[in-house]
Amino acid sequence: MSCTLGNSYIVMAGDTLFLIAQQKLGDGNRWREIKKPDGTPYTDADASNLQVGQEMCIPNATFAPAVAGPTTMPYDEIQAENADHNGTVIDGRNNRTYPGLANEAIERRAVKLDTVGQYVEFTIPRDANSVIVRYAIPDSADGTGLTTPIGLYINGEKQPDLILTSKYSWIYGTYPFNNNPGDIRPHHFYDEANRLTPQMSADDKVRIQVESNSTAPWYIIDLVDFEQVAPACVMPEGYLSLTADFGADPSGVQDSTTAFQNALDASSSQRRGLWIPPGEYKVSTWLQVRDSVTLKGAGIWYSKIHFVAQTGNNAGLMGPWNTGTSAQNVNFSDFAIWGEVTQRVDNDQLNGIGGAYSNSTFTNLWIEHSKCGMWLDGPFDKLTISNVRVRNQQADGINFHRQVTNSTVTQSFFRNTGDDALAMWNEGGGGFNTFSFNRVEIPVLANGIAIYGGESNVVTDNYVADQQAEGGGIHVGNRFPGSKPISGTTVIARNAIVRAGSQDHYNGWNFGTGALWFYALDADMTGLINVEDNQIIDSNYEAIHFIGSNVTNVTLNRNQIIGAGTYAMEIRCAGTMTISNTTATGLGHGAILNCRTDFAIADGGGNGDWITQTPVCPDPYPTPIYVSVESSELEQLSAVSTSK
Repeated sequence: MSCTLGNSYIVMAGDTLFLIAQQKLGDGNRWREIKKPDGTPYTDADASNLQVGQEMCIPNATFAPAVAGPTTMPYDEIQAENADHNGTVIDGRNNRTYPGLANEAIERRAVKLDTVGQYVEFTIPRDANSVIVRYAIPDSADGTGLTTPIGLYINGEKQPDLILTSKYSWIYGTYPFNNNPGDIRPHHFYDEANRLTPQMSADDKVRIQVESNSTAPWYIIDLVDFEQVAPACVMPEGYLSLTADFGADPSGVQDSTTAFQNALDASSSQRRGLWIPPGEYKVSTWLQVRDSVTLKGAGIWYSKIHFVAQTGNNAGLMGPWNTGTSAQNVNFSDFAIWGEVTQRVDNDQLNGIGGAYSNSTFTNLWIEHSKCGMWLDGPFDKLTISNVRVRNQQADGINFHRQVTNSTVTQSFFRNTGDDALAMWNEGGGGFNTFSFNRVEIPVLANGIAIYGGESNVVTDNYVADQQAEGGGIHVGNRFPGSKPISGTTVIARNAIVRAGSQDHYNGWNFGTGALWFYALDADMTGLINVEDNQIIDSNYEAIHFIGSNVTNVTLNRNQIIGAGTYAMEIRCAGTMTISNTTATGLGHGAILNCRTDFAIADGGGNGDWITQTPVCPDPYPTPIYVSVESSELEQLSAVSTSK
């Protein structure tokens, strides 16, 4: 780095001088204070001709990472343990051995109710007319699920009971798991119930209470989301109507598969939008999507496609699949997709959305109880996904699989996925994709966000928290047969990774996986990887992890490690890296575990003394120690990320 005045910054894909000044100086209009390495200012012409990889010098910048995640939260997420209650707090913060009911709670705490009259009462922070309750109850003895009511009150007035079920939760056994309660290692305990309510105002009280008709032996309440849901949209002029024109049943009683397929075909052939009126539409197999389909509903709380199949290739809006082609100019918006998948079968295509889509957009969708929210098989190009909610899946949230290019997932929300919440699996190639400004909570298996090979992919400004098993918060790997190795410039920047990293039961590792980790499994990792301005907070094991054969060309700059159960960094491969301006505090066992002699760390300065401490290689691997991270940084991050 050649800056003599100010701090060095390397331009990344999507950067503008205004955006850089906004993030680093707090005001985009201060971009003229940014200088070139020779000390000269940037001109208007320079501002319109930034090049990825060029260096610039930013004066008086603290480089505190921006709060990560979506720029606007549509709901307030209130933790049960922070509400008024007379139950028992379960707390997994100091014992994070997976699995466990406390560990699968967001922030690793929740409230247990096991007696009639016990309750959790929330004070809502602003106007709302809906609730989403995240909960766990016991499973039935045969694994098919227990269903039970629990009381709901608003300002002391009884509302219709919430109906809770374990039908879609409680998974057992080894990968890819089953519904047999007699098998080992139960996990994936939580689900959600949602309800539109009468209008509520700030400071109103919402109580969830065990009643005399509540038949489960115990209830765990993790949190409630409060949202002000807008009125249902009306049909745009010129659209076809799923009900009026094609006879679909909005009551959810009659099967609407044929009507829906006919309507989609007409939307494609006539180049007219298709309107999904308010209601629930029962569908029993794939709905094939062709070019130029625009499918719009009245809103995610009003228009629902209900795929009822539990096995086979029988659920989802499907573009071309394994044909080498993609549907063009497809637009989905403003509806929900609900599935009935209770067990993961990897060969089944039971996803909310599948297939290949180019030059297309998916926005304002809500997907629950599918195998995957979206499993998208390329080749395809230029798909933009924004403002979607993917929750309570048996496998991935969204996976860009096989030759996906120039595509984006942004401003979206993921909770309780059964595998990677967001993945780029570049089998056969792919790249130039971006995951940005997303919120990921509780990926039960694998990673919050993963890049498996590919060229010049970008992961920026995401919030990833409470990852559980067999992975970490953010992962870059040369993994899986057919994946093209990491190449070009991969960027991991301005993310917050909180309480991530895990044990690995299937590889038999006797050590933890890092919150941010790099794995050269199937090929050496030699592509340039820039890791900048991230916060890695309260990691379950080490914060940063290198493993595999050989990892080189990784540059870390201006990152913060705030709490780690074991080490700031763990090295289990050959390779090289450069680290600058990266601080580490609250380490359970020390700075660096390095059991290799062939990995070189270049100290670029500004790191503090942790980077100079003598590495250790303990045997056995130590039990994590969790140092309190109730710092102002974490408190500020949590407050903003849950209620902004």
